[in-house]
Amino acid sequence: MKAEYPFGEIEAKWQAVWEQAGAFETDLAEAKNPYYCLMMFPYPSGKLHVGHGRNYIIGDAVARYKKMQGFDVLTPMGWDAFGLPAENAAIKTGTPPAAYTRANIAAMKEQLRAWGCMYDWEKEVTSCEPDYYRWTQWLFL
Repeated sequence: MKAEYPFGEIEAKWQAVWEQAGAFETDLAEAKNPYYCLMMFPYPSGKLHVGHGRNYIIGDAVARYKKMQGFDVLTPMGWDAFGLPAENAAIKTGTPPAAYTRANIAAMKEQLRAWGCMYDWEKEVTSCEPDYYRWTQWLFL
């Protein structure tokens, strides 16, 4: 028996298996029993912390439970990147807000993948992208 559990090696293996199999992707056109599980989109103003873990892992547990019950679970992820938290954090570091936001999105996405969260990354949205915010403008203007 090994003295230490090689968690990094084992987790990386299974994350690759899930990604290659498309285990977390949902085709809504083919879904017979759809279930929508939306977790709050984080502000990309830094790296994830234990408070984020609490929120996202609870939602992930619900999504997995519903998947085990036979539901076609859609779990999109997105980034609330059009607001003051990310902009203020960027200003404090002297980094252009767009670059700061994109770097944090990449870091947070990697953290969520490392946690093994069940997100359908094909359905990812970012609120500072024109394809997203034009619909917000259309709604309110």
